[in-house]
Amino acid sequence: MLDISIVVPVRLARETIGPTLEALLAQCGDLGAEVIAVVSRADPSVAALEGLSDPRLRVIQLDGSRSVPQLRAEGIRAARGRLVAITEDHCLFSPGWVHGLIEAHAEREVAAVGGPVENGRCGGPIDWAIYFSRYLVWMPPLAAGAVTALPGNNACYRRDVLGSCRELYAHGFWEHDFNREITARGLKMWMAPGLVVTHNKPYRFFPYVALRYRHARCFGGMLAARLSPAKRLRRIVLSPLIPLALLARANTAVTQKKRRQREFLLALPALLVFYLVWFWGELVGYVVGPGETCSQTD
Repeated sequence: MLDISIVVPVRLARETIGPTLEALLAQCGDLGAEVIAVVSRADPSVAALEGLSDPRLRVIQLDGSRSVPQLRAEGIRAARGRLVAITEDHCLFSPGWVHGLIEAHAEREVAAVGGPVENGRCGGPIDWAIYFSRYLVWMPPLAAGAVTALPGNNACYRRDVLGSCRELYAHGFWEHDFNREITARGLKMWMAPGLVVTHNKPYRFFPYVALRYRHARCFGGMLAARLSPAKRLRRIVLSPLIPLALLARANTAVTQKKRRQREFLLALPALLVFYLVWFWGELVGYVVGPGETCSQTD
């Protein structure tokens, strides 16, 4: 059995998937490792994958439109490693990241290990607003120790844990739901601050706004399906507080970390737009369900 499989869901990543896979393969070296890139056949990123050839790289092409969580799930099911790391198609990695994941698992008995997410897109306030809206809670510095959540692009799970919890990602691997459930089952996760992944995807403002709406509506619709009518109504009534809650949490995180405070202030106008769009999408999900949005998210 291989030491580690690294799953890379590929969605609209023609510009970034090449450098991401090259960085991973360079780190694999002589390790017992494989990299699994999972992509929809209709995705234009397929063209960038066709020119790559390495015995450690497996490319899985799927029919139909797939979201990142759905692509992740297919990659996890195909993995052959004792450990299964999950990252994204626009990431770069700290030196020794792959080896560090293996070592971190060898040093302690945990279900999963992960690390921080740094920002590699620093061109202006929009870039920072996008980073803050997705990864602020994972921005360095982070303390080493047991945690109840890990980022979706920097986490490595034991394969036996994934195998015993297959029902949790039958329709897509949503890291928040999966991590919450395995924690509830008494399994432990570990934060390793030195194992850093850098977000490096070049989003544009309006396409990103549309993406946030789809993600939020999918989230709201999936959550509403599990709630009683009374709890669903309560969520609907309280949903206008969502932007304020998101802003308060973001401000607390930046204050506690004592870094990037200037960038946060400059990014606030765009960040508020993202929070308002998230509120609207989540509300629509509560009221009418997710529609097709769960197959159209990053």
